[in-house]
Amino acid sequence: MSKKSRRKDSYTPPKDIEVSNKHLGLRIAAVVILIMVAATSFIYGFNQLFSTTEGWQEVEADEDNLSCASELTFMYNIGGGSESATTERKALVLLYSDACETAFELFHVNMEFDGVNNVYYINNHPNEEITVDEVLYSALETMVESGGRELYLAPIYYEYQGIFFSSEDWEAEQYDPYLNEAQAEYFSEVIEFASEDEHVYIELLGDNKIILHVSDEYLSFAEENGIDRFIDFSWMTNAFIVDYISDIMIENGYTQGMIASYDGFARNLGGYDVAFSYTLYSRQGSTVYSVADMIYDGAKSFVFVHDYAIESLDSQHYYSYESGDTRNPYIDANDGLCKVATADLVLYSESSTCTQLMLEIIDTYISDGLDESKLESLADDGIYSVYYDGYTIMHTEEDILLSSVAEEFSVE
Repeated sequence: MSKKSRRKDSYTPPKDIEVSNKHLGLRIAAVVILIMVAATSFIYGFNQLFSTTEGWQEVEADEDNLSCASELTFMYNIGGGSESATTERKALVLLYSDACETAFELFHVNMEFDGVNNVYYINNHPNEEITVDEVLYSALETMVESGGRELYLAPIYYEYQGIFFSSEDWEAEQYDPYLNEAQAEYFSEVIEFASEDEHVYIELLGDNKIILHVSDEYLSFAEENGIDRFIDFSWMTNAFIVDYISDIMIENGYTQGMIASYDGFARNLGGYDVAFSYTLYSRQGSTVYSVADMIYDGAKSFVFVHDYAIESLDSQHYYSYESGDTRNPYIDANDGLCKVATADLVLYSESSTCTQLMLEIIDTYISDGLDESKLESLADDGIYSVYYDGYTIMHTEEDILLSSVAEEFSVE
């Protein structure tokens, strides 16, 4: 069939930080005082402009160029290292700005940039040997070696954008395979191509060289149906970006901070030895609760996935019908349908990265039902989970420490 139409993440700073002619002589004296006050104010303002106070604060990227900084929050204990607060902040801003710009360009699926062989470039040069940046090569390698087919669902992800950016139910229904028979048939045809190496796969050649192989049959289908992309990291993108920026900071000795994306990926860099809290959320009915604070210390990675929007940027990944039914970005590679095992799930680990946790999410969360035995098995490997059974907080870490538990909830 031819297709004719087409929160800040939850964390808080460390617990122990306090956060924060006649009378001519009098006339001349008054003028002198005013000049002194003005000069003092100017000097104070000048010093404030070029100096930095110490303590936990947000590091904001210099966004002269396009970057992914608007999707991230970077909190850091400025002045906590051997450098002065001013010197440290300047270095952090420079590193962070450059990393955000690089990540934005490499993973972009809709834009090309001079001299950058990014995801967009790869999609537009199928069956050609391409040299890519080592960051993108590593991300592609991770997805290929995982054995899953999520990377190749690009045409499906594109169609879901039609749902997420709809303003009315009738509009969303045109793109929804659950509600539109023609769309469901189209999805089935796409999956036949996306699910088979015979039709599409990334070949890793080493030395940051790759080939996106696409069969003649798939290329013909793509041309007929207006498909212009074969790979897309989609909802998984920020897992790679948070890890990339975190690694940049660690490599440069900046570890007293936390980086998080609006869509649930977060890393504590582990260089500040006090207790932190990670806020747990849940939706019950139409209400999103702050359920509890999970107290932890040391380096940790978190992934929080859910089937509802929490903040404004989430509109890119969710749609709610008037009936209460929702659509989300977690797509099953077997049939192209969005599905979740439970409304909320948090995975966290001291030893795993956001990317590694994201791969586990694919296996445990994108499903018709929650397999608690899988979560218990992950706990044996140091990957712990929090989820909810009604108003009961379920967890797989035996010694989990929770505070400020909402009165509606109990802990299993």
